[in-house]
Amino acid sequence: MMSAIGAAALAAALFFFCTRRFFPGRKIPLFLGTVIIAAGVFSFCYPAPPRPTTISPEEKAHITAQQQAVAEWYAEYQHLIGQLDHNWQQYHRILSDFSEDIIDLETAHDRLVEVETAAAEEEEQVKRMSPPAALDESNRSLVAAILKKTQIYASAQHHTVRLTALAADPERQASTVQEEQSRHLQEVMITESPAGLFTANELASLRENLRLPE
Repeated sequence: MMSAIGAAALAAALFFFCTRRFFPGRKIPLFLGTVIIAAGVFSFCYPAPPRPTTISPEEKAHITAQQQAVAEWYAEYQHLIGQLDHNWQQYHRILSDFSEDIIDLETAHDRLVEVETAAAEEEEQVKRMSPPAALDESNRSLVAAILKKTQIYASAQHHTVRLTALAADPERQASTVQEEQSRHLQEVMITESPAGLFTANELASLRENLRLPE
């Protein structure tokens, strides 16, 4: 069993890596960070009890079938997450390029509109996703919880991009000064950006349910 100190260090490292990777430029509240790290310590220090060393052929066949159903669903889900991440990176790159005066406001607006269109498509795609029919009640509930969180995140991401695109509309500008325009877009980003997508607990439980005894 991992010590509390070691678990805290690992959980903190994972937390700060994820926040820098997926939310560049955003300040994560200290309280939220503490809660996430504490949850990580609990998870590492108190692992789930091991499965029985032997199972019946029927149980093995059931777990194997569950593994196959989840694998097919997860491949589609991973692709969707990749698209959401790509949209978010593109969004931040546009704001950064405009802030550094690499692109003008009209170009920034046009690119933000393109990202908004993609974000709307991903939001609709995740709404259409559902847990595989072959899953048992426990695994279906976990997949449903993951999809619900993802739907909320995708909707919030689309909302943020849409508001920023509106704020970048050249015809809506209150100022003609590039620095002030950029500051306004950054304020929209900071105020409206989603908190994040946290599905580690559900994925860990799902992985444990699908593990065959060694």
